[in-house]
Amino acid sequence: MQRLFASLVDTAVVLLGVSTLVFLLLVLVPGDPVDVMLGESAQAADREAMREALGLDRSLFERWLSFHGDLLRGDLGQSLVRHRPVTDLIGERLAATLQLAVAAFLLVLLTAMPLGILAARYRGRWPDRVAQLFALLAVSIPNFWLGPLLVLAFSIGLGLTPVSGNTEPGSLLLPALTLGL
Repeated sequence: MQRLFASLVDTAVVLLGVSTLVFLLLVLVPGDPVDVMLGESAQAADREAMREALGLDRSLFERWLSFHGDLLRGDLGQSLVRHRPVTDLIGERLAATLQLAVAAFLLVLLTAMPLGILAARYRGRWPDRVAQLFALLAVSIPNFWLGPLLVLAFSIGLGLTPVSGNTEPGSLLLPALTLGL
């Protein structure tokens, strides 16, 4: 029980640290959010009103407290670009994200489990070595390189899958393969 409590405290400290880092990155990023929303040619009074509405006129500590309070309530704020609640924007994309995550997970299960069983059954022999080589290659190839390579080979070269989109049945295959490997 004591170990569980210590783990929960550690998790809370890490979450607080990461969320503080995100807050500081948002605050310290070059540029003014008011300029993004209103443009640089806006009147000074409009700019001040927007700064007050966004809470940019408050101290850094007050903004930090407000940021974490909003996080605890599930309020991620408004998008500066789309002028909509961030939770709505995430909700619109959540179904496609979950679909891709499940497809990648199933692909991992369908490849890793049989390879692991095969490697364990024939430990030290050629099936084990082939499984180890496959696992090493899969881990070594970065996703940002593998994704375009798969599109080039299977979509453009062979024409087996669509290049982009989410409407055709095969459109999930290459992204799931990229994430799964």
